[in-house]
Amino acid sequence: MKAYFFPLALIVLGTSLRTSWALGTAPRVDAVVDWAKNKIFLKAEWHSNTELSRRTNAELRAELKSAIIMKLSSVTHTLWMKTGAEEMPDLADFWGGLKVDTFQIAGNSVSATMQVTLRGKQSLMAHLPVEFTGTENAKDEDQGATYEKRPQVGAYDASGAEPILYTGLIIDARHLSFEPGLIADIYSDSGRHLYGASTLSRATAVKRGVTGFSVSDTESAVRTRVGRRPLRVSALDLSAGGNAGLVISEEDAAKIMAHIESVKNLRRARVVILVSPGKMAQKF
Repeated sequence: MKAYFFPLALIVLGTSLRTSWALGTAPRVDAVVDWAKNKIFLKAEWHSNTELSRRTNAELRAELKSAIIMKLSSVTHTLWMKTGAEEMPDLADFWGGLKVDTFQIAGNSVSATMQVTLRGKQSLMAHLPVEFTGTENAKDEDQGATYEKRPQVGAYDASGAEPILYTGLIIDARHLSFEPGLIADIYSDSGRHLYGASTLSRATAVKRGVTGFSVSDTESAVRTRVGRRPLRVSALDLSAGGNAGLVISEEDAAKIMAHIESVKNLRRARVVILVSPGKMAQKF
């Protein structure tokens, strides 16, 4: 693994802030990655001392923003390394375009907050150099399955050799130590790669995220993402690569891969992973 380097802009920024904070108490910055809301929430607080009284509101706001950006860079580094990447990308341009949401001075303290979206236009995912090489299109011959479509029927039943059309995939990983992340790969227990960033187009992954996460398959957001007839499976184990991937049975893999339209739904990122409640919000 290559060494990790902060972008030059952050190095200079950090040096400036450390010099300033050496004269007083440094701002405290807390961050929470909320996978249900697909956002990173950051809050900086700086309690009053002799240094604060010497700064203008504009200076205080700028310094709190700088502290938040440094924390955000650290959180992003942690999330990025979990994808198996070798080094942190330079996101200085993205950081520079972010704005503080709130700024308050109350009594002897000053605080500021910021929210960063994980998916969608102008999100963190949109600026990460992930190799999304897939497409939403799929060819029948790729699946090695034969079937006949019944007229005026929106799905396929399990009779005979006909595969079922699944509108999405729900994987229950609540019994494992799996943690939500920016990227999640799915493998069969024979080692076949079924799903991940490489199976999606960049437009799909940025818009929807690679996977959705939930604590229950009854949530409305889950139904919206995976449709009315998802395949529900239980994860067998974590993938060999660690907590960024899951393994399902070859039998379950065959079910979701047997129907060409089921495969297309996978390529539309219609995938949700169920995790325990304590893992839906990660604190940093």
